Amino acid sequence: MDEDAKKEIRRSLLRAVALPGYVVPFASREMPVARGWGTGGLQITLSIILEDDLLKVIDQGCDGSVNGVNIRNFVTSVTGVKTTVDSGEATIIQTRHRIPEYDFDHGKNQTLVYQVPYPEVLTTVEPDSARQKEMHANSDYSKLWVLLYEDTAQFGDSRISNRYPVRVNNHYVMDPSPIPKYDIPRMDNSPTLQLFGAGREKRIYAVPPYTSVKPLKFTDRAFQVETFPGVACMRCGAMDVFFDEVHRGDERLYFCSDTEFCDRNMEKNDAS
Repeated sequence: MDEDAKKEIRRSLLRAVALPGYVVPFASREMPVARGWGTGGLQITLSIILEDDLLKVIDQGCDGSVNGVNIRNFVTSVTGVKTTVDSGEATIIQTRHRIPEYDFDHGKNQTLVYQVPYPEVLTTVEPDSARQKEMHANSDYSKLWVLLYEDTAQFGDSRISNRYPVRVNNHYVMDPSPIPKYDIPRMDNSPTLQLFGAGREKRIYAVPPYTSVKPLKFTDRAFQVETFPGVACMRCGAMDVFFDEVHRGDERLYFCSDTEFCDRNMEKNDAS
């Protein structure tokens, strides 16, 4: 990416930060990875990263996935920045489908960059892009509410397992990227700057630090996240976290989705 391309993306990011949850178009470039493999997040990372940054890249919570390793190696090869698997040390965390199981600290100026496949939250209920813009302008999310109501009336709760719609700063409703419902509450008033990039769709949006991010829900219904009652990680024994489910014959095995969190628990167990 040349400097002009990076400047254009940074200008789009400034607009997105100034209008939390608003989807901003940008001139997405061709990248040396297939579209759908995180080109939007990759372009954001390359545009904001500095020489003294520490980069962490995860894919569905895993530091060692093919997607995560390849993006990490590519960014390192073209920028020379150092990388880490420690969420506490990282200044930029590029992620796909998860938020790290880490309590982000105030004052560290960390940035979360999300890889986004479908940036428009209204796509499932309104295919016309012009109509989508009009609905956002009027804060008309009635079709989303109808979708949630139909699910609740028929099944007792929404069937949306990821990409659950959220309202940002009491205004725009946005797609939080394909993170599980488990991660939605952790977006609310987070001390991190959250940037979302969709390369194929050529869209960017953002959530500034300490901004309200609330799931759409009815006042008489509590927002329910994924729970795993009585389940413990097969490696580290952790409970009350988000798990990956693995089938071995008829047996179901559960492992921490966040590999860094799991490894740290293993170290603590070994030390004790």
